Amino acid sequence: MRLKFLAILLTATSALIFTGCDGGRAQMGPKDTNVLGIVSIQPESYTSTGPGTIPVSTDELYDRNNYSGNRISLLWGLVTIKDY
Repeated sequence: MRLKFLAILLTATSALIFTGCDGGRAQMGPKDTNVLGIVSIQPESYTSTGPGTIPVSTDELYDRNNYSGNRISLLWGLVTIKDY
């Protein structure tokens, strides 16, 4: 009885460990990251910012030649940092 319970518990635990999230390596998954609206990261998003945000461009902060196209929104879109 105890051995059977231990086998079921081990099977359930291994099923939980070996299934689920792939750590961001999926080819067809969404690439956006959102942490409760406080920080939102959109990679390769060359879209324009809306009128309700304070846009900050990375070329205003420092000089660089290779732009990634990433857009980071802070505090539910109040400030948007764009790298393009």
